[in-house]
Amino acid sequence: MNQKDCIVWAFEQTLLRSVRYGLRGRENWVKAESAVFPITEKPLEASPEDSATETPANTGEVVEADKPLARAVREAHAATHVKNVVLSLPLSRLLVQVIKFPMEMREELADAVDLQMDKLSPFGGEELTIGHEILAETEMDLWVLCAAMPSITFDDIGAALRLEKLHVTRTDISGLGWFRSLCAPLQLTRPGRRVVLMDLDDGWDMIIMDHGIPVLIRGMGHQPDTESLVREITLSFLSAELEAGSCVASEVLIVTNNLPDAERDNAILKLLDAPITYHKPPHEDGGVEGVALRTRENATMDLTPALWRQAVAEAKIAKRIYTGIAIAMTLWLVIMGVLFGSPTYYKFKMDRAKAYSKAHEKAYKQVSHTRSRVQLIESYRDRTRSSLEMLRIASESLPKGITLLSFVYKKGEGFKISGDADDPSMVYTYKDIITNYQDTDADKPLFDVVTLKGPSASRGKHKFDIDAKFEESQKDK
Repeated sequence: MNQKDCIVWAFEQTLLRSVRYGLRGRENWVKAESAVFPITEKPLEASPEDSATETPANTGEVVEADKPLARAVREAHAATHVKNVVLSLPLSRLLVQVIKFPMEMREELADAVDLQMDKLSPFGGEELTIGHEILAETEMDLWVLCAAMPSITFDDIGAALRLEKLHVTRTDISGLGWFRSLCAPLQLTRPGRRVVLMDLDDGWDMIIMDHGIPVLIRGMGHQPDTESLVREITLSFLSAELEAGSCVASEVLIVTNNLPDAERDNAILKLLDAPITYHKPPHEDGGVEGVALRTRENATMDLTPALWRQAVAEAKIAKRIYTGIAIAMTLWLVIMGVLFGSPTYYKFKMDRAKAYSKAHEKAYKQVSHTRSRVQLIESYRDRTRSSLEMLRIASESLPKGITLLSFVYKKGEGFKISGDADDPSMVYTYKDIITNYQDTDADKPLFDVVTLKGPSASRGKHKFDIDAKFEESQKDK
């Protein structure tokens, strides 16, 4: 397979969907091929030869290789001839939650997500594979999509992949792939709250967006009737309001290949009081194609378990070892007649090299971990450019006649203040004071760039904004 190709497999309820994207030229990323493989039970076909031979008694146990999922993976592997694949899993197999975190948690976001998902998980005591992706950020908050894959999903799919000796390089969510594919055609980034209901292979999925930002993503599965579906929509809408606040829905978009249902539409209209529009998916492979594009765009969501990542790393190491062994054997055959002891010598050197490599890797990890901890401690102890110090500078330099209305601090970058003044000349004086404020450690101005917006007259006052930023080198540190 071309190393520039990307193979994505989406595991749905009744089929495995495969798509191959390839890089043609420098930036032309196009779909090369796609196929579907059913995940269904197949009756065993007995041949005349089998009927004439004695067969073992049926014990009621299903061989792993004969399971529908393993059969679909085997057929997909035979059709695509790949070793590395990107997986796309439906929302129904995952625990997904959109959580709002304060901006201060950005550096420790991974640990915070792990803690929150452990609390939300209904799988008590079960190991979870957790991933996250920042959907949007403001000056104060981060909107983060958190997802967890339970071990039952990991074991089910992992067993089928192991039979074919396949490696997983990335694991994404089919719902995010559909969102990537539908965002432009449905203009989902428009202002207002929009509710997207998708009736796909694995049942109903729901996405609630505020001004193009998903505030709730949920897989509701197959619903037996309209009443059950409306109940799930109600619970989802209430959950979104708890996290993102109350807001009237401006539109309900139903993505399905089925015909409209008047009873269902009336119930949804009565619940959300918003116009309903129907849309057909742009393509049956929209979800898996969206995941392929997200992979190309280096999306951060990845639910690949550590065991699968280790298998990929071990495969690369094994390939290198086999290549090295082949080269060593070739050399051994050349010099065998001259030096009979060379095979033992080279084997001894290889074992020593492997042992040294493992010891060096372990020592490197220990040093790197210690260095990271020291840097973290030093960053917390360094208060010279902390938020309190910047607030002190802004307050201490404040001339009489100026009132500060807001103060926003960005760690490592600087601060931004807004206020009003009785006289515009005071604003310029205040801006000069901040510009010339000296860094006692470096004997030079503390701020590299200080910009002033305003002053502008409003209701007898002169409003202004001052943005003070540190040197670029401070950001890199």
